[in-house]
Formats: sequence, C-alpha cells, structure tokens
Amino acid sequence: MTISQHALDLADRVEAFVREVVIPYEQDPRRDHHGAPLDAMVWEMREKARAAGVLTPHIQSNGDHLSQRETAVVLIRSGLSPLGPLACNTNAPDEGNMYLLGHVGSPQIKERFLAKLHAGRARSAFLMTEPAEWGGAGADPSMMKTLCRMEGNHWVIDGQKCFITGAEGAEVGIVMAKAEQGACMFVVDLPNPAIRTVDVPNTIDSSMPGGHATIAIENLRVPADQMLGQAGEGFQYAQVRLSPARLSHCMRWLGACIRAQEIATDYACRREAFGKPLIEHEGVGFMLAENRILLKQCELMIDWCAGVLDTGSLGTVESSMTKVSVSEALMKIADNCVQVMGGMGVTGKTVVEQVFREVRAFRIYDGPTEVHKWSLAKKIKREWKQAQPA
Repeated sequence: MTISQHALDLADRVEAFVREVVIPYEQDPRRDHHGAPLDAMVWEMREKARAAGVLTPHIQSNGDHLSQRETAVVLIRSGLSPLGPLACNTNAPDEGNMYLLGHVGSPQIKERFLAKLHAGRARSAFLMTEPAEWGGAGADPSMMKTLCRMEGNHWVIDGQKCFITGAEGAEVGIVMAKAEQGACMFVVDLPNPAIRTVDVPNTIDSSMPGGHATIAIENLRVPADQMLGQAGEGFQYAQVRLSPARLSHCMRWLGACIRAQEIATDYACRREAFGKPLIEHEGVGFMLAENRILLKQCELMIDWCAGVLDTGSLGTVESSMTKVSVSEALMKIADNCVQVMGGMGVTGKTVVEQVFREVRAFRIYDGPTEVHKWSLAKKIKREWKQAQPA
C-alpha cells in the first residue's frame, strides 16, 4: 500500500505546526518542575491545532483511520516535541483508545465517548494493569483479579488498578475486568465516585497529563450496553488495540529522538574543544553517525510493521519485534545525544534531557523488552517443534 499525497501533505503541516507553534511551549512557565503540562495548556495548544487543521489528523470523527503506514509519517512528525502529540491529539493513551472505540464501539458508544475524544475536548484512560502486591495483572494480563458480575441490566465491577496513565482529569475510561465467561471491557464516564484515586506516584517521565495513577474500584455499576462486544471477548479486543498502540509509541518517540539528534548535532558543530568543533573529534562524531544509522533502522522497522498491520493482520509478533528493536535503539540514540552535549545534555535548557527520560520509560510501556523476547523465544521453540519429523 502506497502512502497517499494527502498523508504526506498532512505530515508536512503537522511538522510545521509542531516546530512553529508547539516547541515554544517547551519552556512555558506553567509546566511543573517535572515538565508535566497542565490541562489548561493542553487545551490552549489544541485550539491552535484545530485552527491549523492538524487536530487528530489521522482519525476521522466516525472512527475511520489512515493506514498504519500513513499514520507513521504523521505521528513521527507530531513527536518532534514531547508536547506535539498532546497538542495534535495523537498522544497515548487517547490515540490507542480512539483506535479501539473506532473499530469495535457501537454507534452509541462512538457518539457518546469517541466524539469528544476525537474533538480533543476530553482525555481518556485505559484501566488494565493491577498492583503487584495484589497479585494482579501486569505484563501478564491473564493474572487479572478485577472482577465483574451481572446484576439486572448492569455489570458491577470491583478491583484495583495501577499505572493508569492520564486517569486524573480523564472523562472517558476503558476498564478491563474478569467475569465467569472471561475478560470483559467496559467504557465508562469519569470521574465516578466508585473509581477512587489512591495515589499518583512520581515517575521518570513527564509528558502525560494526569500521571500514572493507582486506582481502587468499588461497586462500579456499568450499564450492559457500555460493554465492548460480549462477555469473554475482552482479550480479543485488547489485541485489536495492542499492536497499533505499540507501534504508535514507536512513531512518536522516533520523532522525539530525531529532534534530539538535531539538537545534539547543532551543539557538536558549534561547540569547540581542543582546537576544533566537537563533531570533528572521532568519539563525538561517531556517536552522531551511529545515531543516524539507528534512526534509519527505526524508521524501516516501523514502516515494515505498519505494512503488516495494513494487510489486516493483528501483527502481534511483528509489533513485538518492532517495539523491542525501536525502544532499545531510541534509548541508545537519546543516551548518545546526552553524552555528546555533556553537562548541557542533563539540564532542562534543551528538550534532550526530557527525551532521554521519556524513552527510558518507553522501554516499559506496552510490555518490557524482556517480556517480548520471552514471547518470541516461545514462538521460536514452538516453530522448531512443528518442523521436527513425526
């Protein structure tokens, strides 16, 4: 599938908007000491994105979506600033939640929940991960302990969740719970008195409003028509969301590392030491050269995986491979950029320091590297067994 001229033009407009309008917000005094943007600042940027025609650029109001290859060229550009995805409404978890609702939501759910997310006037949260001390689901969703039961025409949910990105201030929640039939997925209005924030821990990343909350769910009553699909189909719908969400993380953070490379290159070409620009010192120049190679590898892996998803495949294995490859490469790129810039690289005077922190967290989002490698190793062993003579 080729990338349309419409998508290429849209990507150019997104890049121009991020560079000209969003990047100046990186030094906005309204951001807190971790760099986290306030909702008021997000809404302000989104109004400017709306006026520029680049708000939610990859999804239509009815849930229709650009191809994944086209989405990549747009989301990479939106990621040129950590604030770019927030301004353009391409950020996690909203991007993945909109994708899911667009693909599996009923017309009523789309009208009630998707519309306001698409319009950029609300944030959302995906409530799946559970506390380790509770023995709940983390990288292994089959360990889910949050339960749901039918009472009349409502489902009643009780449980605990943690690391729920954006929960504070969200207006839409997608909640996973387990019934006798298996996993279930519900869409709910937030805030709700039955959903209580226990804690919002400080974390290494800072680009997501609402933080990563710990949540207690007590006697949450949800109308039956707010379930996605049928009871027991929750993991099936999680798979619909999983691969595209993994890949969109790769897209956005590739954009951030492209920007970090630009900043580190500019610094190395201007800063002199021992009689010549830093870039002419092999130890520095080679790091930037390595980054250039890794950036291209990331771009190609994303495009390959996106092409697989565009065939209609779930792309579970391909997205797992891409997530490992890209997250590890971007970590090296961000680290090299900090190293090239020395003391300047660990300050907030440029966005490089934040990119380094964000990419470190990205190595854990949507499954740590080790879980993906473990899963791939299981597949390798299974394929070996199948290939053995009877």
